[in-house]
Amino acid sequence: MRSASKLLIPVAAVAVLLAVSGCSEDEKPAAAKASPSELARYTAAPGSATPTGSPTTAASTKCVKTAGMSVKQLTGYLGELRSSSGAYRSRGLTLDSSGLNFTPEAVQRPCEAVKVKLAHYWVNVEKTRDETAVTPARYEYRYTLIDTASYKAGPKDGRVPDTAPPGGNGCQGTVSVTYLGEDIPPESLPNDLELTGTTAPVPVEVNGDGVLSAIYISPVDVESC
Repeated sequence: MRSASKLLIPVAAVAVLLAVSGCSEDEKPAAAKASPSELARYTAAPGSATPTGSPTTAASTKCVKTAGMSVKQLTGYLGELRSSSGAYRSRGLTLDSSGLNFTPEAVQRPCEAVKVKLAHYWVNVEKTRDETAVTPARYEYRYTLIDTASYKAGPKDGRVPDTAPPGGNGCQGTVSVTYLGEDIPPESLPNDLELTGTTAPVPVEVNGDGVLSAIYISPVDVESC
């Protein structure tokens, strides 16, 4: 276990520890729980059959082979793969309060399931100074790894089972990161989290060449910490 380092700042402060690991190989859409070698089934969304049609339609929706892509190539590809909603800057692979969701547009969707990693962290919050008439309360926080696993998304549309992030509680929030390639260095985790007063997940920035997306869920009652 890596040692934690703490930085004090008003409302939120930082310390990071632990990294993540795990990857698996499988050609069928599946999800791996805890151990990357134990892959389960992938649940496709209703009505997500592979499109069929005329030769012209088939040519316009030709899939993309991702099996031979490097981490950099696959990260770039998934980063630009839009969702079927067609909304500006929408993503075909998203991470939200329900977990990983795969709904890419018909054009340029992958031919096979794509393999990604997902890590969850506790954000352990501690009050280090009470609020006064002239100064706000001060808090510090540190990360603790909950778990990390490898999952398969696609090629059909659907939500990947068992990928929902843990919810926050009184003194703990969570950060969840989906990424490719090497483990995330501890210093890449967010160092500017805020106490939002809500349990709705918000996007956060995690540095790293293979990072696809990350979300943060705030603690719900830091006054008790």
